[in-house]
Amino acid sequence: MTIVSVALFWVALGILVCYGATRLGLGSVTEPGSGFIFFWSGLILVVLSLMVLVESLRSSEETVQKTGEMNWVKIALVLLSLVLYGFFLERLGFVLTTFVLLCFLLGWIERTNWTRSLGIASAAALGSFAIFELWLKIRLPKGIFGF
Repeated sequence: MTIVSVALFWVALGILVCYGATRLGLGSVTEPGSGFIFFWSGLILVVLSLMVLVESLRSSEETVQKTGEMNWVKIALVLLSLVLYGFFLERLGFVLTTFVLLCFLLGWIERTNWTRSLGIASAAALGSFAIFELWLKIRLPKGIFGF
């Protein structure tokens, strides 16, 4: 599969997302509708995909780098961890579930030093909790431990 065909796939998907979002209703900036965020996400996807498409068409065949073999085990583990994250989010709470997910992704998938993984996961989980819960006043799942 070439880069051009992959870029065209993402352009088509972005256009489909934008179309579906307009059917949901866009609303306005001050009062967004159901499709507002989906429309802008689809539009960003189209723009980024077009940038990749143009760049791949401008570059010669010699400069296009081949991608390595797909590591299907890593892909499956990441997808499984995201499904489990969604399953345990309400039960264990945002902070704990996010911390465990990031520790797993950084430590096992990316093979980062465990002390570094624990530090980054702690900072990301607590930092995002502070931003969303404390600053933006968005209620996050508390879980059985109350945090």
